[in-house]
Amino acid sequence: MEFKWKSFSALTKQELYELLNLRQEVFVVEQDCPFIDADFKDQDCDHLLAYQDSQLVGYLRVGKPGQRYEGPEIGRVLTKESIRREGIGKILTKKAIDFCANKYPNFDISLSAQHRLLNFYKEFGFEPVGEVYLEDDIDHIKMTLEPAEKTKHSFQWKFDIHPLIILGGIISILIIGSSFIKEIDVSQLNWVAKIDERAISKDRYETYLESIAQSRKTGLIDSDPENILERMIDEELLIQRGIDLGLIENDSEIRSIIIQKMITSIISDTNDLTVSQIDLEKFYSLNKDLFTPSPKLHLIKLSFDANNKDHAIKARDFLIKGDLVKARSLAENEVISLPNTLLPAMKIREYIGPFLTQAALGLEEGEVSELIELDRQFHILISIRKMISSAPPLSEVSREVESEYIRFKGEEMLDEYLEDLRNWYDVVKANEF
Repeated sequence: MEFKWKSFSALTKQELYELLNLRQEVFVVEQDCPFIDADFKDQDCDHLLAYQDSQLVGYLRVGKPGQRYEGPEIGRVLTKESIRREGIGKILTKKAIDFCANKYPNFDISLSAQHRLLNFYKEFGFEPVGEVYLEDDIDHIKMTLEPAEKTKHSFQWKFDIHPLIILGGIISILIIGSSFIKEIDVSQLNWVAKIDERAISKDRYETYLESIAQSRKTGLIDSDPENILERMIDEELLIQRGIDLGLIENDSEIRSIIIQKMITSIISDTNDLTVSQIDLEKFYSLNKDLFTPSPKLHLIKLSFDANNKDHAIKARDFLIKGDLVKARSLAENEVISLPNTLLPAMKIREYIGPFLTQAALGLEEGEVSELIELDRQFHILISIRKMISSAPPLSEVSREVESEYIRFKGEEMLDEYLEDLRNWYDVVKANEF
Protein backbone atom coordinates (compact mmCIF):
# COMPACT_ATOMS: atom_id res chain seq x y z
CA MET A 1 0.00 0.00 0.00
CA GLU A 2 1.35 3.41 -0.98
CA PHE A 3 0.09 6.67 0.54
CA LYS A 4 0.54 10.15 -0.96
CA TRP A 5 -0.30 13.55 0.48
CA LYS A 6 -0.98 16.14 -2.21
CA SER A 7 -2.10 19.76 -2.14
CA PHE A 8 -4.76 20.58 -4.72
CA SER A 9 -2.26 22.40 -6.94
CA ALA A 10 0.09 19.41 -6.82
CA LEU A 11 -2.54 16.92 -8.04
CA THR A 12 -2.03 15.77 -11.60
CA LYS A 13 -5.00 15.62 -13.95
CA GLN A 14 -4.93 11.83 -13.71
CA GLU A 15 -4.92 11.87 -9.89
CA LEU A 16 -7.76 14.40 -9.73
CA TYR A 17 -9.84 12.39 -12.19
CA GLU A 18 -9.22 9.15 -10.25
CA LEU A 19 -10.16 10.58 -6.85
CA LEU A 20 -13.35 12.24 -8.18
CA ASN A 21 -14.28 8.99 -9.90
CA LEU A 22 -13.78 6.98 -6.68
CA ARG A 23 -15.73 9.49 -4.59
CA GLN A 24 -18.66 9.29 -7.00
CA GLU A 25 -18.46 5.50 -7.04
CA VAL A 26 -18.74 5.31 -3.23
CA PHE A 27 -20.78 8.34 -2.14
CA VAL A 28 -23.11 8.73 -5.12
CA VAL A 29 -23.55 5.26 -6.67
CA GLU A 30 -23.05 2.85 -3.74
CA GLN A 31 -24.94 5.01 -1.25
CA ASP A 32 -27.60 5.94 -3.82
CA CYS A 33 -27.21 9.59 -2.89
CA PRO A 34 -27.24 12.07 -5.76
CA PHE A 35 -25.35 15.18 -4.70
CA ILE A 36 -22.71 17.51 -6.09
CA ASP A 37 -19.47 15.95 -4.88
CA ALA A 38 -17.21 18.49 -6.64
CA ASP A 39 -18.12 21.23 -4.15
CA PHE A 40 -15.31 23.73 -4.87
CA LYS A 41 -13.79 22.98 -1.44
CA ASP A 42 -11.08 20.70 -2.78
CA GLN A 43 -8.94 23.72 -3.67
CA ASP A 44 -8.55 24.50 0.06
CA CYS A 45 -7.76 20.93 1.08
CA ASP A 46 -4.85 18.54 1.33
CA HIS A 47 -5.62 15.16 -0.22
CA LEU A 48 -4.49 11.72 0.96
CA LEU A 49 -4.45 9.07 -1.76
CA ALA A 50 -3.93 5.37 -1.03
CA TYR A 51 -2.75 3.08 -3.83
CA GLN A 52 -2.59 -0.68 -4.08
CA ASP A 53 -0.83 -2.05 -7.18
CA SER A 54 -1.04 1.44 -8.76
CA GLN A 55 -4.85 1.54 -8.29
CA LEU A 56 -6.47 4.23 -6.13
CA VAL A 57 -8.31 2.31 -3.38
CA GLY A 58 -8.56 4.81 -0.52
CA TYR A 59 -8.93 8.55 -0.06
CA LEU A 60 -9.71 11.41 2.29
CA ARG A 61 -9.23 15.15 2.35
CA VAL A 62 -8.29 17.63 5.09
CA GLY A 63 -9.78 21.12 4.93
CA LYS A 64 -7.89 24.12 6.26
CA PRO A 65 -8.91 25.78 9.56
CA GLY A 66 -11.50 28.51 9.24
CA GLN A 67 -13.39 26.93 6.35
CA ARG A 68 -16.28 24.96 7.82
CA TYR A 69 -14.96 24.67 11.37
CA GLU A 70 -12.53 26.66 13.46
CA GLY A 71 -9.92 23.94 13.11
CA PRO A 72 -9.10 21.49 10.30
CA GLU A 73 -11.79 19.18 8.96
CA ILE A 74 -11.36 15.56 7.86
CA GLY A 75 -13.80 14.57 5.14
CA ARG A 76 -14.64 12.31 2.20
CA VAL A 77 -13.10 9.30 4.00
CA LEU A 78 -13.55 6.21 1.83
CA THR A 79 -12.10 2.90 0.72
CA LYS A 80 -12.87 0.94 -2.43
CA GLU A 81 -15.35 -1.88 -1.82
CA SER A 82 -12.85 -4.57 -2.88
CA ILE A 83 -10.48 -3.80 0.05
CA ARG A 84 -12.94 -3.04 2.84
CA ARG A 85 -12.62 -4.77 6.20
CA GLU A 86 -8.83 -4.82 5.71
CA GLY A 87 -8.27 -1.91 8.11
CA ILE A 88 -7.32 0.64 5.44
CA GLY A 89 -9.96 3.09 6.65
CA LYS A 90 -8.36 3.13 10.09
CA ILE A 91 -4.92 3.72 8.59
CA LEU A 92 -6.25 6.63 6.52
CA THR A 93 -7.96 8.20 9.53
CA LYS A 94 -4.86 7.84 11.72
CA LYS A 95 -2.70 9.43 9.03
CA ALA A 96 -5.16 12.33 8.75
CA ILE A 97 -5.09 12.90 12.52
CA ASP A 98 -1.27 12.88 12.55
CA PHE A 99 -1.22 15.24 9.57
CA CYS A 100 -3.55 17.71 11.29
CA ALA A 101 -1.59 17.50 14.55
CA ASN A 102 1.63 18.40 12.72
CA LYS A 103 0.29 21.01 10.32
CA TYR A 104 -2.35 22.60 12.58
CA PRO A 105 -1.19 22.00 16.19
CA ASN A 106 -3.44 23.10 19.06
CA PHE A 107 -6.56 23.10 16.86
CA ASP A 108 -9.53 20.82 17.43
CA ILE A 109 -9.92 18.35 14.55
CA SER A 110 -13.52 18.06 13.37
CA LEU A 111 -15.48 15.93 10.93
CA SER A 112 -19.06 15.46 9.84
CA ALA A 113 -19.52 11.73 10.42
CA GLN A 114 -22.28 9.52 9.12
CA HIS A 115 -24.12 8.56 12.30
CA ARG A 116 -23.63 4.84 11.62
CA LEU A 117 -19.85 5.39 11.92
CA LEU A 118 -20.07 7.03 15.36
CA ASN A 119 -18.26 4.20 17.15
CA PHE A 120 -15.61 3.95 14.41
CA TYR A 121 -14.48 7.53 15.03
CA LYS A 122 -14.85 7.20 18.81
CA GLU A 123 -12.02 4.66 18.67
CA PHE A 124 -9.72 7.55 17.65
CA GLY A 125 -10.92 9.83 20.45
CA PHE A 126 -13.52 11.82 18.52
CA GLU A 127 -16.54 12.89 20.57
CA PRO A 128 -19.99 13.81 19.21
CA VAL A 129 -20.97 17.47 19.40
CA GLY A 130 -24.61 18.58 19.18
CA GLU A 131 -27.53 16.77 17.63
CA VAL A 132 -27.83 14.44 14.64
CA TYR A 133 -28.62 16.30 11.41
CA LEU A 134 -29.41 15.41 7.81
CA GLU A 135 -26.74 15.97 5.18
CA ASP A 136 -27.67 14.85 1.66
CA ASP A 137 -30.55 12.84 3.23
CA ILE A 138 -28.15 10.82 5.42
CA ASP A 139 -27.93 11.13 9.22
CA HIS A 140 -24.71 12.90 10.23
CA ILE A 141 -23.23 14.20 13.44
CA LYS A 142 -20.38 16.59 14.10
CA MET A 143 -17.47 14.96 15.94
CA THR A 144 -14.42 16.66 17.39
CA LEU A 145 -11.01 15.49 18.57
CA GLU A 146 -9.16 17.81 20.93
CA PRO A 147 -5.35 17.93 20.68
CA ALA A 148 -3.48 16.07 23.39
CA GLU A 149 -2.43 19.36 24.96
CA LYS A 150 -3.92 22.71 24.07
CA THR A 151 -1.69 25.74 24.44
CA LYS A 152 -3.95 28.51 25.68
CA HIS A 153 -1.12 31.04 25.78
CA SER A 154 1.79 31.76 23.53
CA PHE A 155 4.04 30.30 26.24
CA GLN A 156 3.04 27.79 28.88
CA TRP A 157 5.58 27.80 31.66
CA LYS A 158 5.90 24.35 33.23
CA PHE A 159 8.92 25.15 35.31
CA ASP A 160 9.41 27.71 38.01
CA ILE A 161 11.60 29.90 35.79
CA HIS A 162 10.90 33.52 34.97
CA PRO A 163 9.82 33.96 31.32
CA LEU A 164 12.45 36.68 30.72
CA ILE A 165 15.23 34.28 31.71
CA ILE A 166 13.95 31.71 29.22
CA LEU A 167 13.53 34.40 26.55
CA GLY A 168 17.12 35.50 27.11
CA GLY A 169 18.27 31.92 26.75
CA ILE A 170 16.42 31.54 23.46
CA ILE A 171 17.98 34.74 22.10
CA SER A 172 21.44 33.50 23.14
CA ILE A 173 20.87 30.20 21.37
CA LEU A 174 19.76 32.03 18.23
CA ILE A 175 22.85 34.27 18.30
CA ILE A 176 25.17 31.30 18.78
CA GLY A 177 23.31 29.23 16.18
CA SER A 178 23.48 32.00 13.61
CA SER A 179 27.07 31.00 12.83
CA PHE A 180 25.85 27.56 11.81
CA ILE A 181 22.97 28.54 9.53
CA LYS A 182 22.91 29.82 6.00
CA GLU A 183 22.98 33.54 5.42
CA ILE A 184 19.46 34.97 5.26
CA ASP A 185 18.46 36.65 2.01
CA VAL A 186 17.51 40.00 3.54
CA SER A 187 15.99 41.14 0.24
CA GLN A 188 13.29 38.49 0.70
CA LEU A 189 12.12 40.27 3.85
CA ASN A 190 11.22 43.34 1.77
CA TRP A 191 8.80 41.95 -0.80
CA VAL A 192 6.20 43.27 -3.23
CA ALA A 193 4.19 40.05 -3.65
CA LYS A 194 4.07 36.49 -2.34
CA ILE A 195 2.95 33.27 -3.96
CA ASP A 196 2.48 30.85 -1.06
CA GLU A 197 5.88 31.11 0.64
CA ARG A 198 7.76 32.37 -2.43
CA ALA A 199 8.45 36.09 -2.24
CA ILE A 200 9.09 38.49 -5.08
CA SER A 201 11.59 40.86 -3.49
CA LYS A 202 11.34 44.60 -3.90
CA ASP A 203 14.96 44.69 -5.11
CA ARG A 204 14.25 42.23 -7.93
CA TYR A 205 11.07 44.08 -8.88
CA GLU A 206 12.86 47.45 -9.00
CA THR A 207 15.73 45.95 -11.03
CA TYR A 208 13.17 44.61 -13.51
CA LEU A 209 11.52 48.04 -13.74
CA GLU A 210 14.89 49.71 -14.29
CA SER A 211 15.84 47.33 -17.10
CA ILE A 212 12.52 48.01 -18.85
CA ALA A 213 13.00 51.75 -18.45
CA GLN A 214 16.50 51.60 -19.96
CA SER A 215 15.32 49.49 -22.90
CA ARG A 216 12.82 52.16 -23.98
CA LYS A 217 13.60 55.59 -25.29
CA THR A 218 10.53 57.00 -23.55
CA GLY A 219 11.16 55.19 -20.26
CA LEU A 220 8.35 53.71 -18.18
CA ILE A 221 4.69 54.53 -18.71
CA ASP A 222 2.10 54.75 -15.92
CA SER A 223 0.76 51.22 -16.43
CA ASP A 224 4.20 49.54 -16.42
CA PRO A 225 4.70 49.04 -12.64
CA GLU A 226 1.42 47.16 -12.22
CA ASN A 227 1.77 45.21 -15.49
CA ILE A 228 5.33 44.18 -14.70
CA LEU A 229 4.36 43.03 -11.21
CA GLU A 230 1.54 40.94 -12.67
CA ARG A 231 3.98 39.45 -15.17
CA MET A 232 6.41 38.54 -12.39
CA ILE A 233 3.58 36.94 -10.41
CA ASP A 234 2.60 34.92 -13.50
CA GLU A 235 6.19 33.72 -13.84
CA GLU A 236 6.32 32.65 -10.19
CA LEU A 237 2.98 30.85 -10.54
CA LEU A 238 4.28 28.89 -13.52
CA ILE A 239 7.50 28.04 -11.70
CA GLN A 240 5.59 26.92 -8.61
CA ARG A 241 3.23 24.82 -10.71
CA GLY A 242 6.21 23.25 -12.47
CA ILE A 243 7.67 22.33 -9.08
CA ASP A 244 4.33 20.89 -7.92
CA LEU A 245 4.09 18.79 -11.09
CA GLY A 246 7.52 17.33 -10.42
CA LEU A 247 9.31 18.84 -13.43
CA ILE A 248 12.52 19.25 -11.44
CA GLU A 249 12.41 15.61 -10.39
CA ASN A 250 11.31 14.14 -13.70
CA ASP A 251 12.38 16.41 -16.58
CA SER A 252 16.01 15.66 -17.44
CA GLU A 253 16.40 18.80 -19.57
CA ILE A 254 15.25 21.11 -16.75
CA ARG A 255 17.43 19.27 -14.24
CA SER A 256 20.42 19.65 -16.56
CA ILE A 257 19.82 23.40 -16.97
CA ILE A 258 19.54 23.93 -13.22
CA ILE A 259 22.65 21.87 -12.50
CA GLN A 260 24.69 23.73 -15.12
CA LYS A 261 23.48 27.10 -13.83
CA MET A 262 24.41 26.10 -10.28
CA ILE A 263 27.88 24.94 -11.32
CA THR A 264 28.45 28.13 -13.34
CA SER A 265 27.42 30.22 -10.34
CA ILE A 266 29.66 28.27 -7.94
CA ILE A 267 32.79 28.51 -10.05
CA SER A 268 32.18 32.11 -11.17
CA ASP A 269 34.68 33.28 -8.52
CA THR A 270 37.47 31.89 -10.71
CA ASN A 271 36.86 34.86 -13.04
CA ASP A 272 38.56 37.07 -10.45
CA LEU A 273 41.25 34.55 -9.55
CA THR A 274 44.78 35.96 -9.44
CA VAL A 275 47.29 33.38 -10.66
CA SER A 276 50.90 33.84 -9.62
CA GLN A 277 53.91 32.49 -11.49
CA ILE A 278 54.68 30.27 -8.49
CA ASP A 279 51.18 28.76 -8.71
CA LEU A 280 51.66 28.01 -12.41
CA GLU A 281 55.11 26.47 -11.95
CA LYS A 282 53.93 24.21 -9.14
CA PHE A 283 50.81 23.14 -11.07
CA TYR A 284 52.82 22.53 -14.24
CA SER A 285 55.43 20.38 -12.50
CA LEU A 286 52.68 18.16 -11.01
CA ASN A 287 50.71 17.86 -14.25
CA LYS A 288 53.27 17.80 -17.09
CA ASP A 289 51.50 14.91 -18.77
CA LEU A 290 48.51 17.17 -19.47
CA PHE A 291 50.67 19.41 -21.65
CA THR A 292 52.85 16.79 -23.32
CA PRO A 293 51.96 16.29 -27.00
CA SER A 294 50.44 12.91 -27.75
CA PRO A 295 52.75 10.34 -29.43
CA LYS A 296 52.99 10.20 -33.22
CA LEU A 297 52.77 6.84 -34.96
CA HIS A 298 53.58 5.47 -38.36
CA LEU A 299 51.13 2.58 -38.39
CA ILE A 300 49.96 -0.21 -40.70
CA LYS A 301 46.69 -2.02 -40.16
CA LEU A 302 45.75 -5.33 -41.79
CA SER A 303 42.17 -6.62 -41.49
CA PHE A 304 40.67 -10.08 -42.10
CA ASP A 305 37.13 -11.38 -42.31
CA ALA A 306 35.98 -13.18 -39.15
CA ASN A 307 35.66 -16.40 -41.18
CA ASN A 308 39.33 -16.19 -42.25
CA LYS A 309 41.04 -16.42 -38.87
CA ASP A 310 43.55 -18.87 -40.36
CA HIS A 311 44.64 -16.19 -42.87
CA ALA A 312 45.05 -13.70 -40.00
CA ILE A 313 47.24 -16.15 -38.04
CA LYS A 314 49.42 -16.88 -41.11
CA ALA A 315 49.73 -13.18 -41.90
CA ARG A 316 50.93 -12.42 -38.37
CA ASP A 317 53.56 -15.16 -38.71
CA PHE A 318 54.75 -13.55 -41.97
CA LEU A 319 54.92 -10.15 -40.25
CA ILE A 320 57.02 -11.48 -37.39
CA LYS A 321 59.41 -12.91 -40.00
CA GLY A 322 59.48 -9.48 -41.68
CA ASP A 323 57.51 -10.44 -44.81
CA LEU A 324 54.98 -7.63 -45.13
CA VAL A 325 54.22 -8.40 -48.78
CA LYS A 326 52.95 -11.95 -48.09
CA ALA A 327 51.04 -10.74 -45.05
CA ARG A 328 49.26 -8.09 -47.12
CA SER A 329 48.37 -10.64 -49.79
CA LEU A 330 46.22 -12.52 -47.25
CA ALA A 331 44.44 -9.41 -45.89
CA GLU A 332 41.23 -7.74 -47.06
CA ASN A 333 41.52 -4.70 -49.28
CA GLU A 334 41.19 -1.53 -47.17
CA VAL A 335 38.62 1.01 -48.33
CA ILE A 336 40.58 3.77 -46.59
CA SER A 337 44.24 3.11 -45.82
CA LEU A 338 46.33 4.81 -43.20
CA PRO A 339 48.72 7.39 -44.69
CA ASN A 340 52.31 6.18 -45.00
CA THR A 341 53.67 8.72 -42.51
CA LEU A 342 53.82 9.74 -38.86
CA LEU A 343 50.45 10.87 -37.52
CA PRO A 344 49.34 12.14 -34.11
CA ALA A 345 47.13 9.79 -32.15
CA MET A 346 44.02 11.97 -32.61
CA LYS A 347 44.43 11.79 -36.40
CA ILE A 348 44.93 8.00 -36.33
CA ARG A 349 41.73 7.76 -34.30
CA GLU A 350 39.83 9.25 -37.25
CA TYR A 351 40.99 6.37 -39.45
CA ILE A 352 40.74 3.33 -37.17
CA GLY A 353 38.59 4.38 -34.19
CA PRO A 354 39.34 4.76 -30.47
CA PHE A 355 39.67 1.05 -29.59
CA LEU A 356 42.36 0.23 -32.15
CA THR A 357 44.11 3.56 -31.53
CA GLN A 358 44.44 2.71 -27.85
CA ALA A 359 45.87 -0.69 -28.78
CA ALA A 360 48.34 0.96 -31.18
CA LEU A 361 49.59 3.37 -28.48
CA GLY A 362 50.54 0.36 -26.38
CA LEU A 363 52.87 -1.03 -29.07
CA GLU A 364 56.60 -0.44 -29.08
CA GLU A 365 58.32 0.71 -32.27
CA GLY A 366 58.58 -2.26 -34.68
CA GLU A 367 56.13 -4.40 -32.65
CA VAL A 368 53.34 -6.50 -34.23
CA SER A 369 50.10 -6.73 -32.26
CA GLU A 370 48.18 -9.87 -31.38
CA LEU A 371 44.98 -10.58 -33.35
CA ILE A 372 42.38 -8.00 -32.34
CA GLU A 373 38.75 -9.03 -32.87
CA LEU A 374 36.46 -6.10 -33.56
CA ASP A 375 33.35 -5.51 -35.69
CA ARG A 376 33.27 -9.09 -37.06
CA GLN A 377 36.86 -8.81 -38.24
CA PHE A 378 40.35 -9.65 -37.05
CA HIS A 379 42.90 -6.84 -37.11
CA ILE A 380 46.70 -6.75 -36.89
CA LEU A 381 48.56 -3.51 -36.13
CA ILE A 382 52.22 -2.95 -37.03
CA SER A 383 54.04 -0.06 -35.37
CA ILE A 384 56.58 1.05 -38.00
CA ARG A 385 57.74 4.10 -36.03
CA LYS A 386 56.77 5.75 -32.76
CA MET A 387 57.79 9.26 -31.75
CA ILE A 388 57.20 10.43 -28.19
CA SER A 389 57.69 14.12 -27.47
CA SER A 390 58.76 15.56 -24.13
CA ALA A 391 56.86 18.27 -22.30
CA PRO A 392 57.55 21.75 -23.69
CA PRO A 393 58.97 24.49 -21.45
CA LEU A 394 56.41 26.30 -19.32
CA SER A 395 57.08 29.53 -21.19
CA GLU A 396 55.73 27.98 -24.41
CA VAL A 397 52.46 26.74 -22.92
CA SER A 398 51.88 29.23 -20.08
CA ARG A 399 48.49 30.28 -21.45
CA GLU A 400 47.26 26.66 -21.62
CA VAL A 401 48.65 25.94 -18.16
CA GLU A 402 46.88 28.97 -16.68
CA SER A 403 43.58 27.96 -18.30
CA GLU A 404 43.90 24.41 -16.95
CA TYR A 405 44.88 25.73 -13.51
CA ILE A 406 41.74 27.92 -13.36
CA ARG A 407 39.59 24.97 -14.44
CA PHE A 408 41.20 22.86 -11.72
CA LYS A 409 40.51 25.53 -9.07
CA GLY A 410 36.90 25.69 -10.26
CA GLU A 411 36.57 21.95 -9.68
CA GLU A 412 38.02 22.41 -6.20
CA MET A 413 35.43 25.11 -5.44
CA LEU A 414 32.65 22.84 -6.67
CA ASP A 415 33.88 19.93 -4.53
CA GLU A 416 34.05 22.15 -1.44
CA TYR A 417 30.58 23.55 -2.11
CA LEU A 418 29.12 20.06 -2.52
CA GLU A 419 30.79 18.96 0.71
CA ASP A 420 29.17 21.92 2.49
CA LEU A 421 25.79 20.90 1.04
CA ARG A 422 26.25 17.35 2.33
CA ASN A 423 26.87 18.77 5.78
CA TRP A 424 23.87 21.10 5.50
CA TYR A 425 21.27 18.68 4.15
CA ASP A 426 20.47 15.24 5.53
CA VAL A 427 21.71 12.65 3.01
CA VAL A 428 20.73 9.07 3.77
CA LYS A 429 21.57 6.11 1.55
CA ALA A 430 19.27 3.08 1.50
CA ASN A 431 22.10 0.71 2.42
CA GLU A 432 22.87 2.73 5.55
CA PHE A 433 19.69 1.69 7.36
